[in-house]
Amino acid sequence: MRPQAELRLPPEVTAPAFARAAVAAMAAGLPDEVVSNIELLTTELVTNAITHAKVSQSEQIIVRLVLRDGVRVEVIDPGPPFDPRPVKPDPGSTSGWGLFFVDTVATSWGVEPEEGLGKKVWFEVGP
Repeated sequence: MRPQAELRLPPEVTAPAFARAAVAAMAAGLPDEVVSNIELLTTELVTNAITHAKVSQSEQIIVRLVLRDGVRVEVIDPGPPFDPRPVKPDPGSTSGWGLFFVDTVATSWGVEPEEGLGKKVWFEVGP
């Protein structure tokens, strides 16, 4: 599976917004609800990469978009893979919602090693 688009972003506070805008532009023409879901989930995964992977300023976050029957977005960072077990946070929690959203909204998703780069967190949403 080859990406149709790939972004390389610095681990800066602007990265989630840039990734969100880029994937929305690349997914133009898909139903609005699908584009909104892609924007939301991409924002969550890029934010998680910056927050939890401890990406240094000399490293990058890679965002790949693949269009097939649906849409697949991959976010690659130098952090180690983890066991994806999202738990619904308490209603008053101010964090911990990202993977819960991914698990709830995506058709499928997962985490796997990305050789030489760290880990890849991906999601797919159907048409």
